[in-house]
Amino acid sequence: MKSTLLSFVLIFFYTQFLPAQEELFTANTLDLRVIRDANAVVRQDKVIVDLKSQDKMEVFHYRVITVLNAKGNKAVGASLYYDDEKKITNLEAEVFDASGNRIHKYREYDFKDESYSDGFSLYNDARMKIFPYRPLSYPYTVAFTSEIKTSNTAFIPNYFFIKNTNVKVQDASFKIKYDEDDHKLTFNKNNLENYSISQLETEEGISFKGEDLPVLVGESMSPHHSIILPHISCISENFHLSGYDASGIKSWNDLGEWYSKNLLPGRDELPLATVNEVKELTKNISDTLEKAKKIYEYVQENMRYISVQVGIGGLQPIAADEVDEKKYGDCKGLANYTYALLKSIGIQSNLVIIEAGNEKVDFEENFPNFWQGNHMILAIPEGDNYSWIDCTSKDKPFGFLGNFTDDRKAFVIKPNGGEIVNTPAFLNKDNYQKTIASVHFNEEGSFHADGTIITKGSQYDNRSYIENLSPKDLVSRDQSFWDEIKNIQIKKHEFLNKKDSLIFTEKFEIVGDNFTKLSSNRIIFPLNVLNRIDFIPKRYRNRTLPFVIYRGYFDEDEIEIYIPENYKIEALPESKSFQTEFGTYKQEVLLKENTIVLKKSLLIRAGQYPKDKYSAYRDFRKKIANAESVNASIIKK
Repeated sequence: MKSTLLSFVLIFFYTQFLPAQEELFTANTLDLRVIRDANAVVRQDKVIVDLKSQDKMEVFHYRVITVLNAKGNKAVGASLYYDDEKKITNLEAEVFDASGNRIHKYREYDFKDESYSDGFSLYNDARMKIFPYRPLSYPYTVAFTSEIKTSNTAFIPNYFFIKNTNVKVQDASFKIKYDEDDHKLTFNKNNLENYSISQLETEEGISFKGEDLPVLVGESMSPHHSIILPHISCISENFHLSGYDASGIKSWNDLGEWYSKNLLPGRDELPLATVNEVKELTKNISDTLEKAKKIYEYVQENMRYISVQVGIGGLQPIAADEVDEKKYGDCKGLANYTYALLKSIGIQSNLVIIEAGNEKVDFEENFPNFWQGNHMILAIPEGDNYSWIDCTSKDKPFGFLGNFTDDRKAFVIKPNGGEIVNTPAFLNKDNYQKTIASVHFNEEGSFHADGTIITKGSQYDNRSYIENLSPKDLVSRDQSFWDEIKNIQIKKHEFLNKKDSLIFTEKFEIVGDNFTKLSSNRIIFPLNVLNRIDFIPKRYRNRTLPFVIYRGYFDEDEIEIYIPENYKIEALPESKSFQTEFGTYKQEVLLKENTIVLKKSLLIRAGQYPKDKYSAYRDFRKKIANAESVNASIIKK
């Protein structure tokens, strides 16, 4: 009787569950009105994190996604990284056609296995299992299942309910099973407003569920995904990291002290010969920062950056003596090596974990954890402030970070603690470019220009790299930069890099042709040919996201255009000036004897602006582009 009843229950469950499950794999059932603007549809995404103890965590992930077109391929997310501490216990994927028929099945051994390296990151002792399917037609559906086990509970996975723009999410859930007394978790619920996301707490843990989430359309100049996408972050006061236990980590000070006492001891030892060498190198320098600069330059000259990150969770630096022997290191290894060199001559410095990239992403001040950063630099105390250096750079000046790590909150690790500190910022007019040039042309359209470009601040960072280009690459870059000039030839392009004052000066001489348009006795020619500003942001009928200008800047030009003999001015454009909250543009056209003088300036102000102001910003840039396209005309005397 019991057996018959059990069989009946199983058959009933199977017949009730199967149609719903089959519907997940069928693209033909999707309502096209609902998935407008979508390149893919997440039918179901489920992550379960099971914190079994301080040193044991299991993560289960099940994901079903229908890809509608080629742009949706990047949203599949059917790959998995692993390392020596993170073991894959199950990995498989199935692919279904538009009607829900299975056409492929993949086991773990079918996935491509590659090194998980981006060339600079903090965490890089990992490999990646990559989903191998290459679609021949659309739509198709992927069902992906993975399970991993790890002893490292310092890195509880974040969960993004919406992981990609232009993707519809029907069902997304995140669950953490844990013992409240053992783990003492803290949750950050980010950007959940205006989304249908519920929360349920039970005796075994907490779960979050999002249903029928809207398509977030990708828009240029949008804030970083962590600022706009709904996601859950979680940290534990008590965790384990590759043989080391941590307890009672409630602040950045606690985390810094734990890191210093557990992961750094013995990593700063150097060969006696190297210590003697740097002492000899700095013996006649009395100023602390000048000594530090000499050490930084020593590292630039003698060490090579290479992404070879291995170690405890990708966090422990390679020992300084090993870097010294091999003459290379990763970001952690080179930062720690420089730290050790400075220590050997009596200069204190601090390792810094930071989120690097051209987008500025801050560490959260009340949420201490390691995974907020992807890079390591060094901070040297200077009174109440710091001097900052990126030890992976072969050419950046001492104390200059550049666009990769500027103006963001970072984690400074101290011997007995840690703190969140903002790296230096270059604001608006600090990011300066001045172009001064003379232009000559004749009635056949031949063109000659020589001049000077001076840059400072972030614009110094944008241009100073060109002094390290090969002659061939420099010519290619210059031809692209001055693409308004037909058949351009670079006669001269020389540089002076004043690293102490962060000023980069270029001297150039260029020639070309087809500069003018000849009509009877009249010659028409453009005024803005050396630094034409024609950027216009993409148009959106209904902008949905705020927009960000990460770095303001200030450009000034003064161009003298010499009129050929036997010609006189027929028409000049009027001067223009307009000002908005986003910046100011001025253009003045003057006649000086037989020379046209173009003076212009553009100030762009950094900031995050609401979506309602995007149209006004676009109009501002259109007005600038129109002003930049003006011509002058001359006629024979």
